[in-house]
This record gives sequence, C-alpha cells and structure tokens, in this order.
Amino acid sequence: MTVKQLPLWGKIIYGSGSGGFSLIDRVLITWLFYYYITSPLEGVEALMPPFAFGIIMFLGRAIDAVADPVIARWSDNYGGRMGRRMPFMLFSGVAYAAVFVFLFYPPVAETSALNSVYLAIMLGLYFTLFTAYVSPYLALLPELARTTQDRVDLATFRAIFMLLGVGIALIGSGILIGMFGFHGMVWMMAGLGIVLLYLPLIIKERDYADSKPATLGLLEAVGTTFKNHAFVAYLIGNVTFWLGFNIITLNLPLYVTVLLGGTEDDTTIFFGLAFVVALLFFPVVNIVSKKTGLKAVMMFALVAFMIILPLFYFLGQPMLGLTPEIFGYILMGLAGIPLAVIFIVPDAIVAEVSDLEGKLSGQKREAMYFGAQGFILKLALGLSTVITGALLQFFGSTPAEPLGIQLTGPVSAFFILVGVIVFTRYPEKEVRAYRRQ
Repeated sequence: MTVKQLPLWGKIIYGSGSGGFSLIDRVLITWLFYYYITSPLEGVEALMPPFAFGIIMFLGRAIDAVADPVIARWSDNYGGRMGRRMPFMLFSGVAYAAVFVFLFYPPVAETSALNSVYLAIMLGLYFTLFTAYVSPYLALLPELARTTQDRVDLATFRAIFMLLGVGIALIGSGILIGMFGFHGMVWMMAGLGIVLLYLPLIIKERDYADSKPATLGLLEAVGTTFKNHAFVAYLIGNVTFWLGFNIITLNLPLYVTVLLGGTEDDTTIFFGLAFVVALLFFPVVNIVSKKTGLKAVMMFALVAFMIILPLFYFLGQPMLGLTPEIFGYILMGLAGIPLAVIFIVPDAIVAEVSDLEGKLSGQKREAMYFGAQGFILKLALGLSTVITGALLQFFGSTPAEPLGIQLTGPVSAFFILVGVIVFTRYPEKEVRAYRRQ
C-alpha cells in the first residue's frame, strides 16, 4: 500500500497535539515548584522544603526516564488497526490531564511527609502518562514527513503550537491565577489541553505513515539506538540545553518577584517577550535551516544561550545605564531568538538521524529514538530541579539573600557549554549522504 503525502491541514492538526502537552507541562514546570515551596493557600507557609521537592521531582523524572524506552519499544512493535502511534495517544490523553489537576490538590495543607508521598506517586503517574502520549506522537513526525524540507515544515507547525501552548501557560497562567486562583487556573488549562491533545487523532495514521511493526527486543533496541554516533552527538547538545533552560524556567517567577520586586502577574510580560520574539523568528529559522543545514542553526542557538544566560546573574541591578526592568526585558527578548531554533530544529535532527537506523538494524524504529532522547532528557530535567532546589536552599532565595537565584544563570550556561563542545562532532554530512542513497 502506497502512503499518501500529508496535506497542509494534516500538518496543522498534527501540530496541535504539541500545543496540548506543552501547555499542561509548562504550567506544571512553572508553578508546581512555586506552589509547594511557597504555598499560596491561605494561612499555609509551605507544603515542603525546596530541596525535598527537588529530590521528589528527580525521582519522578527517573520513573519517566525508564518508561520512555519501554513505551517507545511497545509503540515501535505495535501492530493495531489504528497504526503504531494513535492508540497510545487515544488512551493516555485524558488520564494525563486528570493527574495534572490532582497534583495541585495535596492531601494536607501544611508541611507534611504525607504531601511528599503523594507528590512522589502522582509525579510518577504524570510523567509516565506524558510519555505514553508524547513518545508515539513524536515518532509520527519522521513517518508523516519523509524529506528534510517536509520535516522542517512539520517541525515548524509543531513548534508554532508548542509556542502557543507554552505562551498560554506562561502568560495566561499568571492572569488566570489572579482572576480565579491556582485551582481555577489548573482546571481551565487542563480543559484546553485535552482539546488540543485529541485533535491529531483526526489523521488516519495508516493513510499517511508506513506503520510496519519492528521486532527488536527492548535491550537490543536501546543498545542499537545508542550505537548511532550521530544521534549521541546531537543528544548531548540538546539535553544540556534543556537542563540549563529548565533551571531558568523554574526560577522565572522568582526572578520577577524576588530580584525585580514584581508580582506573580508581572511574569506574563517577561514570558511574553521571549515567546513573541521566538514566534517572529520561526519563518527565518525555517528558511535558513533548509539553506544552511540543521547543524549550523542548532550551533548558533546553543552558543547564543551560552552567552545570554550568565547575564541573568545581574537581574535586579541597573546595567549599562538601564533600569533593572528594561535590562530584564532586553534579556528575555534576546533569549527568544535562539529559543525559536530550539523549538524547531531538534525534531528535524532526530527525524534525520533515525533514518540511519536502516543500516544499523534494517527496521523503522522512530519512537525509540525519541524514547531514548526522553530517557536522558528527563533525567537531566530532574537533575535541573535538584540543582535549583540546592542553589535556593544553600545560597538563598529571598530579597535579603538572593545569591541562589542569581547563580542559576551562570550554572545553566556551564551546562550548555558542554553541549556546544560535544555538538561540534555531529556528522551532518554523513547523515545527508545516507539519505541520498
């Protein structure tokens, strides 16, 4: 059976799923930490210490990391009537959104070990269900788009919806909290997220993707994936970026409320600047990636972040004759330029390097590449929470002692520096040569 080329409406519908899980996940990443360590609940000082939250988040990420290759292999080898990917997306979406809501309803409104146990269990469920949707969803990209140009286009549509989801989460969440409180915000975000998660199921997978199941066992599939040296070089560069960027994201409310003396609602302006700039640069990234290749554009983004992030140390201080607020706006706006690259290019690179699987095992195992990436990425994201908790607890997170918050920028830049060094070894010529065979 000859598969069809995915039309424009299909690319748009596919991208909407990214908006759903990006919205929900970014609300959780941005506000759950803040919710538990400061507790906006009336009369409650905190639900747990920052470092304890960091350890629990890391454990949740570790569970999720193990789930990634297991679900990826299950999806790669699955042969249902709906295809290899859609059944997983169908059955995980609602449960994923429900657990997200439950996370903001701890059992005890005070610092308690019961809250720690509850958080650990629910985060394990949350991240597992996240993977059950996202890993098969991402694996559809290289199956639905089979040329570099189409993959960059599909990744761009996914990035647009990701940006919209993240933007709604970061900008809208602060506004909704002010209007309806934390719980009102969470319910509204979950409802919108569910709608976006289920739109891609309109696409009939078997009409547009070659869904022949793979046959490798779990350990063999994981081992073969990490033998792809092009994938490993890319993976280290991408993971170190997200480790550093997640540290920044976790601390954005604290940059605004502690270093700049603003309110929770003021975070919307800083989030908005970065994401509006990123959206404006999407067409540029799309065009330049097709002309210069994916490696050069990705390298630009990593180096740009490495330069910008140390400057977060100086937030709240007058710099270059600028007020602290204007300096903060400029930093967030500049960060939006490389952020546009990170929203688009990594997906296209994974789609490219997964083609090399043909000479490693002779099978189509797109989900395992995204699953292997998720395995490492989620451990790194968990580590970023531990690092953040440690910095804030041991170096300070108050207006009187802000050093822990200030150090997050330079620490993030260090990790990205490691990624820059390794990513220089990404063999783009070899990847392109294989696709031309």
